[in-house]
Amino acid sequence: MRTKRSLVQIYLISLVALSAIPLAILGYIWIAKEYERYTQQSEAWRDSYIESRRELLRREVDKAMEYLEFKRTQLNRQLYNDLRQQVAVGLSLIETTRKEFVGESRAAQISRLRATMSSLSFLDNKGFFFLFDGAGKSILAPKYPQGSQRISDRDALNAFSSQITDSIKDKNYDFIEYRFTDSNNRATERNFSFVYYYKPLDLYMGASVYLRDEVSRLKREVVERIAAVPIDPDNSIMFVVDNDGRQLVNAYDPASVGALMPNIVQKSTQVSGADSSLFTELSWLDQNGENKPVISYIRHFEPWGWTLGSGVFLDELNIKLGQEHAALQLRVKEHIRFIVIIAFALMVFSTLTARWLARRSKSGFTIFQQFFADASKRSTAIDVKRLPFAEFQKLAEEANFMVEKRTQTERALKLSERRFQLALDAAHNHLWDLDLQTGLVTVGESFFRMLGYDVPAKPYPVAAFQNIAHDDDMQIIASAVDSWLGLATGNSVEFRVKDRSGCDHWIYSRGDVVEHDAHDKPIRAMGIMTDVTDRKRIEQELVNARIAAEDALHAKSQFLSSVSHELRTPLNGVLGYAQLLQRDAGVPSGSQEYLRAIESCGKHLLTLINDVLDLAKIESGNIDIVYRANDLSEIVSSVSDIVGHRAKSKGLDFVVNVAADVPHTVQADEVKLRQVLVNLLDNAVKFTPKGRVELKLDVDLGRHVLLFSVQDSGMGIPGEKLRDVFEPFRQVNPQDGKGTGLGLAICRRLVEAMGGNLNLSSEFGKGSCFYFEIPLLDVSKVSEPGEKIELTAEPELDVLAKVTNNPVIIVADDVAINRHVLLGMLEDVSDDIREAANGLEVIALLKERTAQLVLMDLRMPEMDGMEATRVIKQELKMTGVSIIMASATTDEDMMAEAVEVGCDGFLPKPIGIDDLLKVVASTCGDEALASAAEVIVPDVEAPRSRVVLPPYCDLQELLMAVDLGDVTGSRELLGQLRRGRPECLGFVEEAEELLSEFDFENLARLLRQASGEVSLNGA
Repeated sequence: MRTKRSLVQIYLISLVALSAIPLAILGYIWIAKEYERYTQQSEAWRDSYIESRRELLRREVDKAMEYLEFKRTQLNRQLYNDLRQQVAVGLSLIETTRKEFVGESRAAQISRLRATMSSLSFLDNKGFFFLFDGAGKSILAPKYPQGSQRISDRDALNAFSSQITDSIKDKNYDFIEYRFTDSNNRATERNFSFVYYYKPLDLYMGASVYLRDEVSRLKREVVERIAAVPIDPDNSIMFVVDNDGRQLVNAYDPASVGALMPNIVQKSTQVSGADSSLFTELSWLDQNGENKPVISYIRHFEPWGWTLGSGVFLDELNIKLGQEHAALQLRVKEHIRFIVIIAFALMVFSTLTARWLARRSKSGFTIFQQFFADASKRSTAIDVKRLPFAEFQKLAEEANFMVEKRTQTERALKLSERRFQLALDAAHNHLWDLDLQTGLVTVGESFFRMLGYDVPAKPYPVAAFQNIAHDDDMQIIASAVDSWLGLATGNSVEFRVKDRSGCDHWIYSRGDVVEHDAHDKPIRAMGIMTDVTDRKRIEQELVNARIAAEDALHAKSQFLSSVSHELRTPLNGVLGYAQLLQRDAGVPSGSQEYLRAIESCGKHLLTLINDVLDLAKIESGNIDIVYRANDLSEIVSSVSDIVGHRAKSKGLDFVVNVAADVPHTVQADEVKLRQVLVNLLDNAVKFTPKGRVELKLDVDLGRHVLLFSVQDSGMGIPGEKLRDVFEPFRQVNPQDGKGTGLGLAICRRLVEAMGGNLNLSSEFGKGSCFYFEIPLLDVSKVSEPGEKIELTAEPELDVLAKVTNNPVIIVADDVAINRHVLLGMLEDVSDDIREAANGLEVIALLKERTAQLVLMDLRMPEMDGMEATRVIKQELKMTGVSIIMASATTDEDMMAEAVEVGCDGFLPKPIGIDDLLKVVASTCGDEALASAAEVIVPDVEAPRSRVVLPPYCDLQELLMAVDLGDVTGSRELLGQLRRGRPECLGFVEEAEELLSEFDFENLARLLRQASGEVSLNGA
């Protein structure tokens, strides 16, 4: 192990560093300032020197550029004159030849001219003549750039002739420059020609020369001239390079002509400005072979691709700068010597100071060493006053506090461990600790004691659990361990283990990874195990109880359906025979009263059955809420009218309180809302002997709910009865005989179906308040309400008068009594009535002879009414037979299925004679349609003329109660009419029959027709 530095060394190094670093920084700044001053002065001298030479270099280069431009212009002018003169000579030759050979043909003249001109040349045999006819066809082709051969390339000749004809289109002569490209080496040569159009022979004659040779000659002349200019190395040196950077002229070093000049090509690309010039610095080799900087001014001569320049060496400047640099070095050495002396003095002082500080600190550290040695064995403390420095004193206070806190923590930890163990034991939790690297697990002793096993002396493998775990659950335990190895967190599993006696215990284990290695790989997991055998048992019992409850609910529904069917079947006979006997004129008047009492009791029993079925439907969830836009004020007004009339008859004050912010139009199920309000208000009126009844409406826009409350000042409800009022068949005071105990139960279910909850607050002897809330829905989110159908009263008709053709009718029912009742009811309609006990007999009768109407029972042996209807309508295709389903079952799904298979209508049992006759009239009457309309409940015709109608005001009050869905109120009003107006008994019985079947639609139609008739008769 490496030896640590002593405190003296640390103090010494620290003090030396603290003193040396500022000194070094100041020395560096001092020397840097000297170098900065030297750099600025050197730059100023350099700029001044270059500026003094700049104009000289510019002037020399500009003169050379003017000379090059002059020579190039002179060459072009000379070529123009020479070519023009040669064409003039050629024209003179043509004229002389034509005069000499007068009368010779054009072809002979051209041939002679071609032979003559082909041998002529000029400009040292570099110039030549060529001839083209007027159409551009070659007579004497131009020559190739090299040699004396004429051009034979057709494309080159066509291009050359096209350029000639285009240039000399409107004039006789012109100068033409043509670029010839060799197809072999792709080299391009410039050709300069003077062309003249000779009209007598219709030909073009031209004198031509290639510029390459002339330009090369001129370049050599220019280079020789510039190279001959004398130089002064101390002033400037002229140089010329070509486009590739090769030196053409170097007045300073003629031996370098032909060699590449360094960096000149790159510099020439930077040339810019109007005069294409640049001041730059180049590097040349002097006569001793050393690189020297040269300040140069260069310009680019674009026609030849040359770069001309003039440069000057910086020897004079460099000598001056060298002298100044030497002086700088001397000053820097003096500065360094001074800094070293100061640094040595600081080191001596730092050494002495460090020794003194070390002796002072050693005593304090000795105290700390003794303290930590004692603190590892027992609780101790440092005497702060003995320490030399404030920092040591602060550290000692912290150390004393740390020891004190450690003592408290150790004491609290021991107490916490004990409490934790007690808590685990009390909660039947068992701690486990799993080493994920070795697979060894440690489980709390209480776990093994619970199972009756010996506690292991050391950790054991997880696989050892297979000895006590259930065979089906070992994979669950292994998956949990694998998930922790896969960095999963918060894992929990349930598995079974066997105790010593062989009984299974359900164990719930939950745990998490608590430790990772340096690579974030989990290496340790901890958690607890809990015996949840009792919880599993309770859960299974709850599951079994739920299944039993569902079976009981199903059994109850089946029971109610069966009871309803079984009760309606005998009721059908009782009510049917009662109605038949009432139609018998031979029955004494006293017996008529008994028959009406029998019919009334049967209808009351039927109403009770319907209430029970309605409650069963609500409890099973078979209730539909139809939301439509409704005027809330109309609903409240209609409810108020009917309930207010009853309250007034008892001497009660009826108050309706509607908040100002309650919306006028709301989305609600109008029928069910009215039914709830009427029922609650009717109860309030019924159980309030004196005082007031109040209906209050409010709105909570924050929660989007409508608030309803019905408050009365009646007798109130005792506290012990509050829970029972909403239970079916429960009454607050059964002895008073008021109601069946179903109204509030149905109201509560309806409110819950509309999304609310019906509640009650009551004080015995002071009154009760029923309140509920329903959601306030946006009117725009639900379809607009359907238009109200205004039913006009039909004219009064005698049903029997409609049937005059003795229709063929089949009565199908497996109960002989039911068939006998129907035969008695139909004896005045037809004498051609046949009976059937099942669906097969119906089909056999129809095959034997068809019928107009079949009254089909639903439940029959061998083949029921539904299957029989399907065979008749779909297989036998007897669409002309009207089939009316008569059944004690009123299930809506069943009714829909009956219509789907082909039924034309539906009559619920018990069957009333009036309803039956109306069905016969609608299907077998003289005005019956060929195709029977679908009839779910037969339409009720207008009251017979022999029936006495109640007064108009009573009809309107009854109609209002029916529109509100107020069953109880409608029954009371009909009872009052039965007692107060016995002459209206026929009308009352017909209305009570419709009310018992909850046929509000046809009942409302009956009341409107009666009201219209009474109004007309009164007028």
